[in-house]
Amino acid sequence: MSAARSQPLIIFLHLPKTAGTTLARIIKRQYDSIAILSLYESMLGEELDTIPQNQMDRLRIVTGHLYFGAHAFSSRPGTYVTMLREPIDRVISHYYFVRHEPSNYLYDLARKMSLKEFVESCGKQEPNNDQTRLLAGRGHTVRFGICSDEMLDMAKRNLTEHFAVVGISEEFDRSLILMKRILGWRNPFYSKQNVGQHRPRKEDIPLETLRMIETHNTLDIELYRYAKELFQEEIRVQGESFDLETQRFRKLNASYGRLYLFTSLTIDNLTRRYQSRWPISIHE
Repeated sequence: MSAARSQPLIIFLHLPKTAGTTLARIIKRQYDSIAILSLYESMLGEELDTIPQNQMDRLRIVTGHLYFGAHAFSSRPGTYVTMLREPIDRVISHYYFVRHEPSNYLYDLARKMSLKEFVESCGKQEPNNDQTRLLAGRGHTVRFGICSDEMLDMAKRNLTEHFAVVGISEEFDRSLILMKRILGWRNPFYSKQNVGQHRPRKEDIPLETLRMIETHNTLDIELYRYAKELFQEEIRVQGESFDLETQRFRKLNASYGRLYLFTSLTIDNLTRRYQSRWPISIHE
């Protein structure tokens, strides 16, 4: 039996607009490429049921914008990892992201509406209460527009019973150190990815709009509160050394970020210089 097969299959349930793009890049550096399966074109993860056994035996982690429940399609025991984000800020981020992403199915709607109008128009659909909907699981996909206390209870239960790590976007570094400890990762150095550049601060959003978002995201607000309680309890269990490790990591990661920026700029400059001397022509 392979070493990977003897361990639970980790499923990174990437909730949109929760710093998941940065986390996905960190994950790629933690495992061999043959141990990672990306299912970003999937909704339920049913593709796991069609993977040859020899490939499945090598897998360590699956990533994707999935509903909870993908483990049911795997022949191996599974556990989950995810990040949640403060719901009001997440909806604001989602709106401004969609407005600059023509491939998104909500692009036309977002372009012609204000944030307040967009949230109200979406009603019980994405992005409202979307963290609850995704974490409640695949049994709720056929009732996409319905949000209920039952879904909230299911999402809470899933977080408690099936997740090895529940991270919080606003506590990103501490979430990473928690994952490092629980999942046995190397230092998860990173530079931020997919950070919204076209959105105002939450403090600059009109109060009436914020209240509208809150009204349409009551389930996510409660779920986020619950997830933070799980997060804080897990950190308490880790002991006093946890905060010291987090502090050391932040200092090291700041150096990594400066090195990453310098390297990226150097490569860009060399690439432009090379192309200016030897223009590349592409023939179809």
